[in-house]
Amino acid sequence: MRWHRVAAASLTALAVGNAAHAYYLDGARDFEVRARLYTEGAVAAEESEPQTKPHRAPFQLVEHRTFFNPEFEGRLTRHQGWLDDLSFRLALWGFYDGIYDYGPAQYDRARNSIKGRLSQGHTLTSPVTHTDTLIDLRKQYTYQPDYVLGNYGDPGDAADLPFRINEAYFNFAKGPVFVRVGRQTISWGESDTIGLLDANNPFNLTMGIPGVFQDVDEARIPLWTLRGTYSLFDSWGPFSSAYAETYLVPGSIDTTVSQVPMPLASPYSPPQGDPQSLIAGLIPPDVQGGLVKPVLGSIQLGLFDHLPSRTMKNSRYGFRLGSLIARDYTTSVWYYRTFANQPVPRFLPLDLSRAPIVHPGMTGPTQVITELHHGMVDVFGGATSFFSETLNGIVRSEMEYFHDEPAFIPHLNIPFERLLAAPRVRTLLAALGQKIPAGKTEGEIPRADILRFELGYDRFFFFRPLNPANSFIWVTAYVGQWNLSETFTNQDFRFGGQQKATDTGTRVGANTTGLSLKTIAKLHTVDTDFVDLYPYESFFQSHLETAYMHGRLTPAITAVIGLNGTYVLPIGLTYRYSDSLLFDLKYVALGGAFQFPTGFFRDRSQLAARVTLLLN
Repeated sequence: MRWHRVAAASLTALAVGNAAHAYYLDGARDFEVRARLYTEGAVAAEESEPQTKPHRAPFQLVEHRTFFNPEFEGRLTRHQGWLDDLSFRLALWGFYDGIYDYGPAQYDRARNSIKGRLSQGHTLTSPVTHTDTLIDLRKQYTYQPDYVLGNYGDPGDAADLPFRINEAYFNFAKGPVFVRVGRQTISWGESDTIGLLDANNPFNLTMGIPGVFQDVDEARIPLWTLRGTYSLFDSWGPFSSAYAETYLVPGSIDTTVSQVPMPLASPYSPPQGDPQSLIAGLIPPDVQGGLVKPVLGSIQLGLFDHLPSRTMKNSRYGFRLGSLIARDYTTSVWYYRTFANQPVPRFLPLDLSRAPIVHPGMTGPTQVITELHHGMVDVFGGATSFFSETLNGIVRSEMEYFHDEPAFIPHLNIPFERLLAAPRVRTLLAALGQKIPAGKTEGEIPRADILRFELGYDRFFFFRPLNPANSFIWVTAYVGQWNLSETFTNQDFRFGGQQKATDTGTRVGANTTGLSLKTIAKLHTVDTDFVDLYPYESFFQSHLETAYMHGRLTPAITAVIGLNGTYVLPIGLTYRYSDSLLFDLKYVALGGAFQFPTGFFRDRSQLAARVTLLLN
């Protein structure tokens, strides 16, 4: 084999990671089982900044996860005589995160005393907090259940079982046709560390940044998918090994989207201000009784994770063409439609249905509800990779055009002035001599066209002074995104509702300071209170590792350096005691500016230790 093919195969093996060898259940080795079990604990490596809630002190426990992944695979080909391949795979995942059961007390206190409520649902026919349902944080790692009429599905649903079905599919092959049916993952984009271009499947974002605090493969959520590949031809001029691939995730079956961490209660939730600071700002100090105080005096914030409805219009699908060009350039082009991984917030109409002043006999707060919107996006992309004799390594390149991606412009998504535009509020304030301009009572979702790309370089090399026996593996890339909509339309996009940091927390997002009853009509959104998303953002990510002691000891370091002043430095050490028992030690250092993509977690440096058992 040519050297670069060996290098490509080795780099692929590196990306897959340590896999368990299997136990075979029959003499023909058609049926096999394997399993992976690990327990991992992490402690804070620094004291948190004021905007991080709950507060964390050095060496406090911030994660303890026990993970179990049994797998069962079977090959049925020899038991029938028509198909070239008939096989299946079943993989279950079980999680237990004990941070709320036996971790530092502030996390469980925050979970139980949080002022705002987080609910999930497919439709919003009534204010969500009428049911006063709070998602159990210890179940965030299950897939979203079917939310119907306030219930989280029927008893016995996968969400209620100790394991979740992670992968479950059958493979069928006959001649040039290959079909895979069932729950599976599809990744057409690069995801070396932070997967900006890997958007076919949703990610579990409850542990912050996939690839930093959690393995990318564990964070990626499989979907119920019909996938097919057709081998077009072996050779045609400069083209060889050409194929066409397509997939469909029926929206009537699966509309699972990325999960987000619980605000103000998770060790990995993005910084957020205290809701009471906003509420206090909305209540002018000179309001004592009257008609306004009973309505606005007991405001409660509600966060509604609006899950997409299960209809075929919410189906995800894609098509890809690939080929080896001129015997060296592995190239593919594609189109797919998916849900954006990062939801964006928007205000819903002010809910006064429980306010006693509006409905006598009712009890409860006035509710300001922010909806997390999961919108769809069309993605056009292409990639090529080849071995460069000049650079003595593998060059990778990829570009994707995200069309109509849900975005965030503060005065459109979160128009604070519209809190006062609700008809009943206008009537009540008019009785006190205030004239509130008429207008919409809810936010809207702007859209953006974004071009994302990656240029990578991978190689093996020897550096004898540090390792006389084994080579080093270096995987590096430059990743960028260009917001075409901001460049060509002069719209000022911000990052996903994230407020800027202050010395005491985060900014409010509205001009609440100094408001009085006479000036409350001037309430409005302050766009500059939110973190800017520059038209062009980029960062370098690089990974270096080698092996000592005949492969038993593997040190590795990764760096994600943003050109806007953010950085992440995961440093790891793996010791393979045997093929069945591994020990990992990992330190993650974060810091730099309070900016995209990693700066919001700049005070979350941590030290983690893991013990892994492999059934083999």
